[in-house]
Amino acid sequence: MNILIPYSWLKDYFKTNLSPEKIAEGLSLHSFSVEKIIKEKGDSIFEIEVTPNRGDALSVLGISRELLAVFGGKIKEKKAAVQKGEKNDFLEVEIKNKNLVPRFSAVVLDNVKIDDSPKIIKERLLKVGIRPINNIVDITNYLMIDRGQPMHAFDFDKIKGKKMVIEESKKGEKIITLDNVERTLPEGVIVIKDKEGRLIDLCGIMGAKNSEIDKDTKKVLLFVQIYDPLKIRRASMLLGHRTDAALRFEKGVDFEGVLPSLWLAVEMAKKTAGAKVSSSLIDIKNKLPQKREIVIDYEKINTIAGVSIKKGIVDGILKKLGFQIKEKKVVPPSWRINEVENVEDLAEEAIRIYGYDKIPSLLPRGDIPVKEDNNLFYFEDLAKDFLKYRGFYECYNYTLTKKENVSKDALEVINPLTKDFAFLRTSLIPQLIEVILKNKDRKEKVAVFEISNIFIPQKKGLPYQPLMLGVAAKGMEYLKFKGEIEALLEELGIEEGKIIFEVKEKNGILSAEINFEEAAKLASRNKKYNPISKFSPIKEDLTLVVPQGVLYLEIKKIITEADKRIETADFKYIYDNFITLSVSYLDRKKQISSEDAREIRKKILNDLENKINVRLKI
Repeated sequence: MNILIPYSWLKDYFKTNLSPEKIAEGLSLHSFSVEKIIKEKGDSIFEIEVTPNRGDALSVLGISRELLAVFGGKIKEKKAAVQKGEKNDFLEVEIKNKNLVPRFSAVVLDNVKIDDSPKIIKERLLKVGIRPINNIVDITNYLMIDRGQPMHAFDFDKIKGKKMVIEESKKGEKIITLDNVERTLPEGVIVIKDKEGRLIDLCGIMGAKNSEIDKDTKKVLLFVQIYDPLKIRRASMLLGHRTDAALRFEKGVDFEGVLPSLWLAVEMAKKTAGAKVSSSLIDIKNKLPQKREIVIDYEKINTIAGVSIKKGIVDGILKKLGFQIKEKKVVPPSWRINEVENVEDLAEEAIRIYGYDKIPSLLPRGDIPVKEDNNLFYFEDLAKDFLKYRGFYECYNYTLTKKENVSKDALEVINPLTKDFAFLRTSLIPQLIEVILKNKDRKEKVAVFEISNIFIPQKKGLPYQPLMLGVAAKGMEYLKFKGEIEALLEELGIEEGKIIFEVKEKNGILSAEINFEEAAKLASRNKKYNPISKFSPIKEDLTLVVPQGVLYLEIKKIITEADKRIETADFKYIYDNFITLSVSYLDRKKQISSEDAREIRKKILNDLENKINVRLKI
């Protein structure tokens, strides 16, 4: 995630005379990549790419902590005293599931005068891409960027019954958010309702229109909290509504930073809006953060680094980053407690601040590993090359497709981009047919194929995801199409009859689909070489009467197994219940005679009649 941090704002926390270019270089080498420096009105604005695991760094304070570790110095922490006043206002809070809200803090302010924010606040918000609204709303946005703590301000008088009920939404409930959009909620979104059951907040994402601060607001509820990050991310993704607040909540917010942020907001409200505290502090702690102590192993850290970093240097780096060291145990700071878990994480912290440029570049040592061939990849490449040279075009279709292209039990995406990308495909054929239909006016004959995964739902766990081969063609005769597939199987070294496939026809398009994973298991890299015989074969056609239900492959198998001198038995044509095969006889030791052929033919016909009741047409 990229964030914008003005150089002038950084100086609130990190006192320095370093140039913006020097700061950008230090951050890029030791912490986060500075993508660019934007020059604006005598200021420099850093665009910083913060890695996904570092939610603590999505703020001016977070980046300042990193600069302290890189360049040294001290952080000038902003602190505000606990504010007390008359206790005239009271808010009742009911949290139906404590796991949804680990911490809930709020205070009511009276005597609020809504106006524009001071110039410096408006300018700083504009520099980071946030539109100033008024002196109360701007405070919440300002402190989100300043400290990484999202917060919200309600018009206290608009909360019916002066009660907040925090619960999960029911499917189909509606809320109009501050951007004037009516949103239909899925089940399980964290929301706040007032005593009358009105939805007044889409928690962690955006407040509701019915509780917003406006020019007539006199009392404000300042509201600072921590939510279940997984719930916030799921809700934000399902609703397709990604806000700055949601992006921070879903990565985890500092539990210990809640009250300092609240009191700073109160202090700013007093200065910019003449506000006075008119309630007791509400601070509900439902789920305390897990305490973590990591046993530090300096030898392991050096092994990971590949260079010796002295114990004192490691300890000094960790302390600059806010870690506490108690004998051989390290305690992460509150803002890193969910992310630093083991000695490997400590090693990463020590090495990056120490400097990757100080780590020697050495080529890996040891024996060169023996590469094992992957049969699936080998046969996949073989199949693609074969089909390409036979005139088929390879396709790469989307994994997601529309409802008409899948089976009834197909897996549906909860938040599809469009209805045409709502289901995981259960076959490759429908999309291949669509490709042909889109190209039908450009070419009379079109042949395409695709080798890719499909997704078959299972009763439990992940779907079955076999690698399939789909082939489709327009303007090709049935026998040629079928023959191309049989030739491919032969090229793969698969014995005839081991893979059964069905050729289907729709809209003049022939298609077939094969489980390529199963085919690869039966395939062989060994090629049989039969030298050209110096003797001539005898060829003849056999037209057979075939009973209902007997398959061609059964007939062919019986014929080829009747005698070792049978060289080939190929399909020629079919009519009604008659089938004609071209059979050739060859003896590689001597010239085969008519008497030999007559003997073999007799054996073939006996086997066909006795085994599957197939007779020679008279």
